[in-house]
Amino acid sequence: MNRGIASIVLYLVVFVSVANSFVLQISTETVKKNPSQNHISKKSRRISISSSSHQYNNNRHTILSSSNNSNENGEDKFSFFQRIESTKTAALGLLSGGILSTPFIALHDIPAYGAPSWEFDTDMGSLQSALFAIVYRYCIREEDDNDMLNQGVVGAFVVTRTLSRIRVPLYCSAAPLDCGDPLGYFDYDMLQQLVLNGLESVALFGGAALAMEYAYSNKWITKFPN
Repeated sequence: MNRGIASIVLYLVVFVSVANSFVLQISTETVKKNPSQNHISKKSRRISISSSSHQYNNNRHTILSSSNNSNENGEDKFSFFQRIESTKTAALGLLSGGILSTPFIALHDIPAYGAPSWEFDTDMGSLQSALFAIVYRYCIREEDDNDMLNQGVVGAFVVTRTLSRIRVPLYCSAAPLDCGDPLGYFDYDMLQQLVLNGLESVALFGGAALAMEYAYSNKWITKFPN
């Protein structure tokens, strides 16, 4: 039985080899008989490649031209000038937010956690205010006179920072969270943290926003273009 299988495999190999040789011979003869057709096929391929290359060059030229025109018209939103403006914005946010929030952070931190915590929170708040000022400039752009947009940007940062700084006391029970009177989820200590952190955040980000608007009105910093 094994010999029979081996013989069948051998016959198949020989048959495939002969068939391939026959097909190759026919293809060669066809090419020899029709050299003009082969030449036309090569020529058409060359024309197709040349046409694609020409189209690519045209598209590239169009893209570069539009880019140059935008730069000439002053519409480059991420030029070196805009980077300088963003740096000035960050410096203004750092100083204004840090200075205005310092007394509120001291009121909260020094009695509860000491002077080192006050210093650390003031430094971190100044960095947060610098980042806020950059985001504020990107959100409140040229020709934007919507007061709700200004308040929304400030409010988003205030709420995020305020809630993230509330510390849950150790005596609270979990799943579900219960800390006692008056609300169960929030006790008096947590509500006090909510108020104090809220005041800090309003002074931090609200002060930076007021400083930005003052800088806009005096042309110290330009608004980001639309």
